[in-house]
Amino acid sequence: MNLQRAILQVLSDTKGHLMTTEAIHSQVRLATGQDKTLTETKAELEALERKGHAKGVTHEDYGHRWVITDAGTLRLAE
Repeated sequence: MNLQRAILQVLSDTKGHLMTTEAIHSQVRLATGQDKTLTETKAELEALERKGHAKGVTHEDYGHRWVITDAGTLRLAE
């Protein structure tokens, strides 16, 4: 499975709740069995953000977290 698509599926499953990069990385590994590094996952999240499919949010107390956008949901529907 494409790593970006796997990430979007994990974000979609959270139903709008924000997830940390580490949590996404863990969930993708469990869902796909792919042995991707945290750095690869972070790079793909940043690529998804540039495309408008995911949004990263930084919070003083919780750090950087991610959520799927409407464009990301549409990509999954394709």
